[in-house]
Amino acid sequence: MKLFVFALFLSLNASSNINSFSLDSDKSLYIVDGDSVSLQMRIAGIDTPEIKQKCRKHVNQIIDCGRLSKRYLQKLLKSIPGKITLEPIGIDHYQRVLVHVYKGDANIGKLMVESGMAFSYKDTYRQEEVLAKAEKLGFWGFYTPPIKPYKWRKMNRR
Repeated sequence: MKLFVFALFLSLNASSNINSFSLDSDKSLYIVDGDSVSLQMRIAGIDTPEIKQKCRKHVNQIIDCGRLSKRYLQKLLKSIPGKITLEPIGIDHYQRVLVHVYKGDANIGKLMVESGMAFSYKDTYRQEEVLAKAEKLGFWGFYTPPIKPYKWRKMNRR
């Protein structure tokens, strides 16, 4: 999805000026063919459950919280009016481009946390996360919400 958003952004804004940036390796590039590359990006300020990460929606219902979060992001990007704007802000330690994503005037990362479909990364959207937990929004209303993604990744390293 991230690659699609970036490709869409480039196609819609071909005449716009895009700030250049450098990568230390080709790890975040996907070679499509001899003249096409796609770039892996990460939405800054949020962390979402991994695709294979499970949680318990009800006592007897285990679901894929990572897929749920992914579908919610797709829904936001389709349902909010306006153009998609990507604002590159840096490169992370996995060589992914960190971006703020906006659809119209809406900050997509912030909306993900406010709706209970993402964790705040560090303190970026801490207030929004606390409010979503208090109101039991998204996965905060589940019988067993997902554990923090960084803890899940640590426990599931190969």
